[in-house]
Amino acid sequence: MMAAIAAHQSNYKVDITIFEHNEEPGRKLLSTGNGKCNITNRDILTDCYHSDDSDLVMRIIHEFDADSTINFFMNQGVLLSDKQGYIYPLSEQATTVRDCLYNAITEAGIKVIFGSDISSVCKSGNSFVIFDRDQKYVFDKLILACGSYAGITKKNRITGDRDGYSLAYHLGHKINPVKSALTALVCSEAFFKDIAGVRANAAIALVANNAVIATELGEVQFTDYGLSGIPSMQLAYLVSKYANRKLEVLIDLLPGVDEETYCNMMQMRIISKRGVSASHFFTGLLNSKLNSLLMKLADIDEDELLNEENEDKFIYALSLARALKVTVKGTKSFEHAQVCIGGVDVSEVDNKLRSKIVPGLFIVGEMLDVDGRCGGYNLQWAWASGYIAGYEAGLEVNND
Repeated sequence: MMAAIAAHQSNYKVDITIFEHNEEPGRKLLSTGNGKCNITNRDILTDCYHSDDSDLVMRIIHEFDADSTINFFMNQGVLLSDKQGYIYPLSEQATTVRDCLYNAITEAGIKVIFGSDISSVCKSGNSFVIFDRDQKYVFDKLILACGSYAGITKKNRITGDRDGYSLAYHLGHKINPVKSALTALVCSEAFFKDIAGVRANAAIALVANNAVIATELGEVQFTDYGLSGIPSMQLAYLVSKYANRKLEVLIDLLPGVDEETYCNMMQMRIISKRGVSASHFFTGLLNSKLNSLLMKLADIDEDELLNEENEDKFIYALSLARALKVTVKGTKSFEHAQVCIGGVDVSEVDNKLRSKIVPGLFIVGEMLDVDGRCGGYNLQWAWASGYIAGYEAGLEVNND
């Protein structure tokens, strides 16, 4: 919708048509930010995005930045809330954002075809020919803003050669492998069923072939299949990217305590609690389910009394609180993901997101192999790329 609005703003005389596969506009937008729609973030740095061309990404982001996004929505009548740099609609409803975009579309007289089912797109001379069901349409410019597979159930996913990636491929573009990102991690250990539902502030490190490649800090959610929560989700793109490597996550359940302090505390615990049961010894350390897990992994019975002979087992259990290692099998499927990695190779578009292969074609948003961290960065990429491409497409119709 943003691309269409921008095209109208740059050329109010141009006829614009949106082909929408769903029966309502902006359905995916409704699930963003847990339904609250974190529209952008004031703190945008290069490492907030993952791409083979970070210069291109940041050029687009700087051209239509967070302030541009904020001004755009405020001009549409949306009151906003700034939560430490995370920008939300004051209503905390994603429907507010969706509805304001659709209202702008309606006011501009932009045509929307709902329930669209495009079977093919081809270039004929200087025009694009689109076949949607039994209808044929001809346009001067085409913007592919089809999104990714993220958040779409297998049942509702467009299949065959009709999704956005396939359309781009048949027009001559390279598609990098599309995989889940910003989603939960699936792990191998059976003990996750014992700690499912527990939430804990933790520092987690992704280890690939025995080398740490990324770290995150925040609330980790333990599930029956593995790890969820924002820190885990931030690592998902690397899990997908390096799926052919041996992947593990190292969990520090006491990230706020430095190593020296922790060692002194635990030494005092060992000395002061000799003769007490294991359940007594671990009480107060962590969540009770996590305490039970440490005991289980160290082969300690809850009724076992701490003494000099079994002291090493207790020390080992305490060390696991700082370095609990789990094996990562992969990520949750597309329908559980917020975004995807992969898509049209960014080397094939210019700084206005024009295709370098097909004149008159623009490619934006998740269609491109660009993904961002959780926190409004992916929506900012969607707004920025859509606006810049749409505005340029409108201007070019004027000049052709």
